[in-house]
Amino acid sequence: MKPRDIFKLAVRILGLAFLYHALSALPTVIPMMLTSAIGNFVIGLLMVVWPLALAWWLIGGAPLLTRRAYPEATED
Repeated sequence: MKPRDIFKLAVRILGLAFLYHALSALPTVIPMMLTSAIGNFVIGLLMVVWPLALAWWLIGGAPLLTRRAYPEATED
């Protein structure tokens, strides 16, 4: 494996860690979001949506991050 391939694999594994973080927060966030306070709803949404969005990007390979780490390499 080339270093670039190892880096892509590490990025995807980091994405899985963020996915786990977002999904493990769901049992805490769901009751919090069901209360009538709008602040709890927004905080609960951010606790799940932000890590999910980041996980989606990282699992997808994070092309911007990969190009930043390996600018001279051409895309496969």
